Amino acid sequence: MAAIKHDSNTDIVRGELFLFIGESPIAFASSCGLDISTEEIDISNKMCGDWAAALPGKKSYTLSSESLLTRLTGAVSFDTLLAKQVAGETLEFFFGAAKVTEPTNVGGKFALDTAQVNYKGTVMITSLSLKSDNGQIASCSASFKGIGALEPVAPVVIGG
Repeated sequence: MAAIKHDSNTDIVRGELFLFIGESPIAFASSCGLDISTEEIDISNKMCGDWAAALPGKKSYTLSSESLLTRLTGAVSFDTLLAKQVAGETLEFFFGAAKVTEPTNVGGKFALDTAQVNYKGTVMITSLSLKSDNGQIASCSASFKGIGALEPVAPVVIGG
């Protein structure tokens, strides 16, 4: 296998990943995360001696988002998520790079960048919280638990 040349100027993703609920990003997000885990099935036995042994079991994932509080009508905001949590709704999501479709000076309209790798699946909201510090912008946090499989989605190359 040939050695691969790595270039930090071009080969790393620079933190522009978004969490989309349906086709809309969580409004004014400051961070988001996707955590994937695998349960361990203990197979330790006398033949393993003093060493523990395990096999991979069920896989699961969680998502998280931190954002600034907004009351923008139609945005995926704390109020939108709270209504869906209270109703017991499950949500389709995409996690990946976004592209600005109608830029403004400090924002715009955003869409999932399908030319990049992204991930999709179904989640339920497990927790929501609001925070307001003296003299600061109010913020909110959301946590989600995956339902079923997490699906990696390959980039769509147009005209290639």
